[in-house]
Amino acid sequence: MLTVADVMTRRPVLTGPDAPVTEALAAMRDRGISSVLVSPPAGTIKYGILTMRDVIGKIVKFSLDPDAVKVGEITSWRLFTASPSWTLREAAHHMAQARVRRLPVVQDLNLVGLVSDTDLFTGLALQHEWEHARAVRKERAARRTAQTGAAASVRDVMSSPAITIRGDATVGEAVEKMAGAGISSLLIPADGEPVAGIITKRDVIVKVLASGQDPAAVTVEATMSSPVVTIGPEATIEECSSRMSAEDVRRFPVQDGDRIVGIISDSDILAAVAGHRWWGQPGRRWPASQIVADVMQPVPPDHDLDVTNGVLPELSVWECAARLAHAPARRLPVVQEGRTIGVVSEADILHALEERGGAD
Repeated sequence: MLTVADVMTRRPVLTGPDAPVTEALAAMRDRGISSVLVSPPAGTIKYGILTMRDVIGKIVKFSLDPDAVKVGEITSWRLFTASPSWTLREAAHHMAQARVRRLPVVQDLNLVGLVSDTDLFTGLALQHEWEHARAVRKERAARRTAQTGAAASVRDVMSSPAITIRGDATVGEAVEKMAGAGISSLLIPADGEPVAGIITKRDVIVKVLASGQDPAAVTVEATMSSPVVTIGPEATIEECSSRMSAEDVRRFPVQDGDRIVGIISDSDILAAVAGHRWWGQPGRRWPASQIVADVMQPVPPDHDLDVTNGVLPELSVWECAARLAHAPARRLPVVQEGRTIGVVSEADILHALEERGGAD
């Protein structure tokens, strides 16, 4: 039975918290990966992780300049870890429970590797196809970053055509098809509708591997996510990034009229940023000196806000933005001593950026 040690990356890319985000992006681009580990800040022992999702939801969404923002400012520091002796099923179960896609692997308090959902997914394919699948992913990443021309809209970065699979195919067949093409999702066609569903590597990890089911005995239709939210080809990169954060998804089928003309993923957007086809506003970074109390609004008279999901008035505007990116609501209550004293929204944070002019 395969273990985490069999599929993990043994020499994960490591960057420092004071490096610019562009440096981490270059490492992701060159290695064809979607995350880098971040070394502990001075005086601490905790590693962090910077993912493409952080870049999409905290840089592109707000049109910040990735050369002006430091890695440590958008890094997640509270990490769950894995043991190299875990089975793939155990790792999948812990990822599903923690709602994360990658785990640092620690043995005797030492960092020995990094395991991602992609590693677990690839481990489901036949062993002789592992290196092929990884080579295809790296080649696709290199091809995306080698593209030229400014990327302003979904049409500029989407992959086309979108690859499909029948609903009555097995999950095992879907894994083989995704691994062979170096992709992370397949669309399921529908009669009379643009798309019936989508199956992603995340669906396979959470719904099949984590529960101990046999991929050869489960159908795509039973595993797919449905209904599928689409996006138009003329949507801006920033709009697409904002929707990915708000709806907690990593890709959208691209719908033009009644046709699916492609698919856009966070990997496509990351490649555009790493390849300098997309730029934020030059010098625009987060106004880190501001706190929630500086930008919050009065409590609406008819408010029905859950104080358990509130933020403190002394929280930095940047940290509040990260909370909003994963919150179900577009605004959060500001709570002090158990009492709601204000509300803060994405609009308040964007207004702070505009007033600040982007630069420190």
